[in-house]
Amino acid sequence: MPETPSTPWPSASDGTRSPAVEGQRAFASPVLLRALVALAFGAVTVFWGAPSAGGAAWCFAAYFVGLAVARAWLLRQQGLSADPGARPSATLRIVASVAYGLAAALGLGLGAAPEPSTIGIGGAIALALTGAADLASGIAGRRRSPLARDEVITGAVHLGAGALLPFFLGLGVHALLGVAGGAAIITGVLLAIAGLSLRQDSPGAARVA
Repeated sequence: MPETPSTPWPSASDGTRSPAVEGQRAFASPVLLRALVALAFGAVTVFWGAPSAGGAAWCFAAYFVGLAVARAWLLRQQGLSADPGARPSATLRIVASVAYGLAAALGLGLGAAPEPSTIGIGGAIALALTGAADLASGIAGRRRSPLARDEVITGAVHLGAGALLPFFLGLGVHALLGVAGGAAIITGVLLAIAGLSLRQDSPGAARVA
């Protein structure tokens, strides 16, 4: 979340932004894409009054594929960053790539077996995978990455939603969508604020986790 840093962002001698600041500004687009994916999924879960099992399964699939695309884009931008502190380690990049890739694959697999039990268990596992990846990335990037605090929160929210989802199996797919959608709205709002803060990228709006 936005916070005034203890030290100002580095600037070039002519007053322009340093390459590190410009590199972190490049994180804004993938972060905003993920926020958009999460908010769109959340909106669907709120306004879709009577979803079918097949419709819910493909809704989950689209959500996890969208998250995987946004994460892959963010990892690419982080890898290109001029700020060494903003670049995740090779291990973290592999963990995030595998976790989000498996979540997307699980989401697509739900369309092949659109039963409430399958959707609930598969969705819970996918949320746990993405949550664990975010949490690991956020903890490892503390005081180095501008997204670390946001990743800790999104990771905790996803893990919490994943833990809750199996308890709603008996209530049908609408309840399952509601649990996942509530978590998506929370993370979507948080990441929208984070992405907009990165895009502004002024010394007064700079962010450190």
